[in-house]
Amino acid sequence: MKSALINKSDIRLLLKEASREWNIYAPLEVQGGDVNFCCLPKENIKEALNRVTLDDKWIPVPPKDLFFPQLESLFEIKKNKIEETVEYSKKLLFGIKACDYQGILFSDEFFKRTFQDNYYLSRTKDRLVIIKSCLTPPRQNACFCTSAKTGPFLDKDFDIQLVDIGEAYLVEIGSKRGEDFILKYKRFFKLCSNSEVDKALTVKEKAVDSIELKIDFSRAVELMKGKEPPEEIYKKIAQRCIHCGGCIYVCPTCTCFNVFDDKENEAMIRYRNWDTCVFEGFTREASGFNPRETKWLRASRRYEHKLWYDYKTTGKSGCVGCGRCLTSCPVELGMSKFIQEITA
Repeated sequence: MKSALINKSDIRLLLKEASREWNIYAPLEVQGGDVNFCCLPKENIKEALNRVTLDDKWIPVPPKDLFFPQLESLFEIKKNKIEETVEYSKKLLFGIKACDYQGILFSDEFFKRTFQDNYYLSRTKDRLVIIKSCLTPPRQNACFCTSAKTGPFLDKDFDIQLVDIGEAYLVEIGSKRGEDFILKYKRFFKLCSNSEVDKALTVKEKAVDSIELKIDFSRAVELMKGKEPPEEIYKKIAQRCIHCGGCIYVCPTCTCFNVFDDKENEAMIRYRNWDTCVFEGFTREASGFNPRETKWLRASRRYEHKLWYDYKTTGKSGCVGCGRCLTSCPVELGMSKFIQEITA
């Protein structure tokens, strides 16, 4: 794997110059101290650059809405003409965590598996992703990426990956797109030494060891493939679950959606919005019949998908071990809790 080096003091200069060509999305500290993925403005970029943070801070919402917005217009019908709303722009995703990038790759496959969803796929064209690997888990009691084998860093299938080695980042180049980017902005990068590569390996080993939450993810997948967990486990979860949908909305790989039509002036607009399998109306048919009318059946659907159906369909689990479902849940339910329950 090819490597380079960039000083931390050059990161903001690099982003400023790259913003002339790319729409750059980066983790920005916003009001209240939260960190969200935001698009850097083309004008007055200095203030936004000062809020870019590459620390291992908790990012409550994954960047999936950059390609799959929570609410989007699909097309508009006006005077017997249909106009599709297809968004395209060159996107540079900077500072994404390894688990979140795995979630994006999972969603990419979903939206082209049985049909080509042009509304989603058009947003992924000319996309470059720069991963910032975690040194410590953002939430010690929630992150379990090592168990899910999705982080805290990647060994393949990435463009560029940054490893924090002190005053600089070791830059790992994993694709032709990444190599072209380094060459274009080569004045910000320099050659790295063997000792710096070795230091990055040590940093990675410490990062893996820093994740304390360990769960038997592989065994859970095997159990789900072999037989259904006892109904009592699902019922116990359903008794606590308030079906708010929070775990779905913060999940990097949940792709359930609904469509609806609305009239605005002389136009009819079709919208798509996020939906969730834990809501009663999601599986209710036009006849009124609901194959999952009880709470425990709806609660079970999420776990069945992540640990069985997704694996059966794609060879990968739909859980990337980010821990957001647990931290967003008012009653402390999450994928890790479920896995611990069935593998106990």
